[in-house]
Amino acid sequence: MTKLRNERLVYVGETHTAYGDHVLQLDVLRAMAAHEGELAVGVEWFQARFQPVLDDYLAGRISEAEFLRDTEYYERWRFDYRLYRPIVRFARENGIPIIALNADQELTSEIRRVGIDGLSGELRRELPDDYDFSDKTYEELLREIFDLHQSEDAQFQRFLEVQLTWDESMAQRVAAYLQQHPAGRILVLAGKGHVSTRAGIPARVTRRTGIRGTTIATFSPSSTLSNEADYLVLANDENLPPAGLMGVFLDEREDGVFVKGFGHDSPAQQAGVSEGDLIVSIDGQPIHHFADVKIQTIDKRPGDEIELTYSHQRVLLGPETRSARFKLAGESPH
Repeated sequence: MTKLRNERLVYVGETHTAYGDHVLQLDVLRAMAAHEGELAVGVEWFQARFQPVLDDYLAGRISEAEFLRDTEYYERWRFDYRLYRPIVRFARENGIPIIALNADQELTSEIRRVGIDGLSGELRRELPDDYDFSDKTYEELLREIFDLHQSEDAQFQRFLEVQLTWDESMAQRVAAYLQQHPAGRILVLAGKGHVSTRAGIPARVTRRTGIRGTTIATFSPSSTLSNEADYLVLANDENLPPAGLMGVFLDEREDGVFVKGFGHDSPAQQAGVSEGDLIVSIDGQPIHHFADVKIQTIDKRPGDEIELTYSHQRVLLGPETRSARFKLAGESPH
């Protein structure tokens, strides 16, 4: 970090589920924030359309729960928010802007379905300003990944277009920040696949700005691709504290969140909850969507007690509201 003190552009790659990678990202952010000057963080985790919501949360105008609901975090990104929470909170507490880099899900889903040429006018306006299809090494790497999971060769072009849309969109937003803030620095946090080998985001930012930037990643013994970075960090394995679990499988419908099954030794089932029950509230907080369940239990640990209010459909007698208090389990229902 001493060598990178004057670097305007730093990337830290991540395996999304690896807590140690996010610890490294926070360490780099703290080190960059310790030096005076403009600093922003660009992240893959949020899609660009939700930038106003991100701004509202960082400014203290909305709560964390509102932020997670309004960015549709649990529908669009889905990974345990506790992995990212310390980074977002550090930025909020220190007045550091966070830039939502990712392309919208609606755009990439439609490209996957019909290709770039088949997009409607409205979605075409969301495309990045420019594409570079010339990097054949990048294409070959994607071909290897594609061949592991797909069999229809005709669909590879769409797969390539989706990947390029992600990389070009994120690169465009990083480049825009650098151009609009000539004295500014930016830390980019994205998946290792977008950062390693420089063929993803870094090369496309360089094409737009002439700025090379520096890449950092944890060393992964099981991967050769993700170990291509300017700085490799030997990091200890770290894990999040275990989450408290109700041991239920949930089904979100238009009229609420229903229990559709149970894991082994489910504490909710032992407390009297049945398949088909509608979850009404957790600890007095209304539950309307799956995200509400995640938000209400985000800080719960195994052994913590919750009060679950639910509606049980009785044969011939109609629904009955019931409550159950039970301690959360520590093992996944899977």
